[in-house]
Amino acid sequence: MTARPPGSKSHTIRSLFAAGGAQGTSTLAGALDSEDTRRARECLSALGVAFEIDEASWLVAGVDGDFGAPVEPLEVGESGLTARFLLALSPMIPAPLELRGQGRLPERPMEALFSNLERRGAKVLRPYPWRVDATRATRSGRFSVDASTSSQVVSALLLAAPLAPDPTTLVVENLTSSSRYVSLTTEVMRHFGAEVTATGDGYRVDSGGYKCSRYSVPVDASSAVYPACAAAVTGGTIEILGDPGQHPDRFILEVLAEMGCAISSTDGGVVVTGPASLSPVSVDMSEAPDAAVALAVVCARARGRSRISGLHSLRLKESDRLAALYAELSRFGSTVAIDHDSLEVEPGREVGVEFDSHNDHRIAMSLALLGLVAEGISVNNPDVVDKTWPGYWEWLGSTGAILTKSE
Repeated sequence: MTARPPGSKSHTIRSLFAAGGAQGTSTLAGALDSEDTRRARECLSALGVAFEIDEASWLVAGVDGDFGAPVEPLEVGESGLTARFLLALSPMIPAPLELRGQGRLPERPMEALFSNLERRGAKVLRPYPWRVDATRATRSGRFSVDASTSSQVVSALLLAAPLAPDPTTLVVENLTSSSRYVSLTTEVMRHFGAEVTATGDGYRVDSGGYKCSRYSVPVDASSAVYPACAAAVTGGTIEILGDPGQHPDRFILEVLAEMGCAISSTDGGVVVTGPASLSPVSVDMSEAPDAAVALAVVCARARGRSRISGLHSLRLKESDRLAALYAELSRFGSTVAIDHDSLEVEPGREVGVEFDSHNDHRIAMSLALLGLVAEGISVNNPDVVDKTWPGYWEWLGSTGAILTKSE
């Protein structure tokens, strides 16, 4: 059995912003077409970036740093990444911005970016909807940012920095998790010609903008988590096609190996074979928190008590993912406990249940895996997966699972 996950959302949105600010027309091959990436495209279009979209590749006509003024509020949906990138870009935009979103977006942590912008001379109106006038803000120089709530604030400020008129030095404070996502950002920046250098306390980014390029979006390691975990819980074998690059969520393969899965590389990807019985695990997932959601579901099928730590950022996502996992796995019959930023899961007597997706794509996709091994499982609001993997249910059905969508 095989699975070909879609293109990486993390890489797609980062490359959209780099190509949108670049000089010339770039080609993005294998980009992800999902709710979040469509929102990013629409917002960049409102700033003057032009797109030609087909199934195989996207052409992005960059504005060479000369963004236009939006005439209406920018609708970012539930994409916190898009919202943060736009906020960081606001000093390069010749008009005030108003950002609007949906779901829990108004609750997502943005204060670190607001504070950074205000120290540079921007005016920020709170609460939501967010209005930022950064037309007179300092665009380059030495800045600091508190990254304790999200590494995305670092990625956002780095992505904007090459478009400034002079070099930028960014001092990063309290980056306690997800630092590999910042490395992913600098990798994309360099691909589009930016000069970014790590320093002892942050980064230096030269001015000079971005250059157009052809960029092949890697397979989404965050989506590849679900086929890998499906093999783990069923004891089956799944070949996951495509190269996920250095995405942080590929760490799930190491964790599954520790739980007893056989992992082998092929020319086309990686093969995961689940064991007859899964070993419990104790692991820090602070560098791959998105993958931790599916891992918690796998732990509900292990033969003992597992502990997953480093999960403080899960409370700040599309749902409070720690609370959601506690509620839903408890209903399934597992013994679940939350200890600060850790989740403990021990299997129990499994029962059929209609899971609440909590309007969260990763909660829905993860809990659905239990339908492969237990009877009477359903997930409400299934369309929420369109945020990152619109074809998820079709893939799950290809495993032999019988899927029925209620009216």
